[in-house]
Amino acid sequence: MKNALITVVVPIYKVEAYLDECVQSILKQTYSNLEIILVDDGSPDRCGEMCEIYAEKDARVKVIHQKNKGLSGARNSAIDIATGEYITFVDSDDYLKEDMIEALYNEIIQYGAEMAVTVLESFFEDGTKSTNPHGGKIFVYTKEKALDCFLFNDYLTPCVCGKLYSISLWKSVRCPEGKLFEDQFTTYKLIDQCKKIVFDTTPRYYYRKRVGSIGHSSFSKRTYDLNDAIHEEYDYIHSKYGEKVPNIATARITWEVVFINMMIVAGYEDISTRKEVQKFAKKNMGKIWNCEYISKVRKIQLSLFAWSFPVYVLFYHIYKKKHPVA
Repeated sequence: MKNALITVVVPIYKVEAYLDECVQSILKQTYSNLEIILVDDGSPDRCGEMCEIYAEKDARVKVIHQKNKGLSGARNSAIDIATGEYITFVDSDDYLKEDMIEALYNEIIQYGAEMAVTVLESFFEDGTKSTNPHGGKIFVYTKEKALDCFLFNDYLTPCVCGKLYSISLWKSVRCPEGKLFEDQFTTYKLIDQCKKIVFDTTPRYYYRKRVGSIGHSSFSKRTYDLNDAIHEEYDYIHSKYGEKVPNIATARITWEVVFINMMIVAGYEDISTRKEVQKFAKKNMGKIWNCEYISKVRKIQLSLFAWSFPVYVLFYHIYKKKHPVA
């Protein structure tokens, strides 16, 4: 158990400028018993050639070259051939702190968990970084507690990356191919299988936010995948756990407002959907104000959205001028 093989999956597409920083941060991990699967997802630049060079220099590296299938398809191709007892995922424009894998593995063993999670520290193209409100504390959650907080930005987050999983969790789960916001369709299914989840709030995964990434692309009909995922998560968790996961309604509202914000930025209007979100927010206003995972400022923002959408839009445009990539 002290030397379990850990699979690291890196889907790669058009990231020539960032790939070396990402891969080097994996090769230099203090935990060395790694199987590193680089998936060249039909990248049109030098990424495929770079992958082969890494494999020539380090026997731990395996390379898959495939026609473009998207992020989910690339991850699934790697999962299908993974031989590690544990698995983690790294987006190819991000990078890791040198002890991330060792720290998460040790915590899985120490606490008898099936998943360990680190804080994702976001960094922007202007050099600014996100802040961590937890001060390096470690939390050990039941799956009910984890499902209650994983959709809030300062907690587990729905992101597949920044987590170390027992490979057994992926036996019945794959990432949804052809969908945007694939993590929203995936992470809750993994948490649902766990008995314990460790949340280590020391930032060890560095998440690059850049113009052109999926999360900052223009609004289209495919963006409704996010709305579909939000409702799929809510319906599953609420029906199975009910009041054991009391904050799932607030989580749904929080993410629905993210979806509406994307419409606002794109100048896209769907009055029917927006009114449905407002109706659900008004119905659950008490839960919003009792939620422990969001700030008072965020509660005010959600209340403003529910009761005065034109004023909310005005303030949101002011915010976006100051934070165009946030």
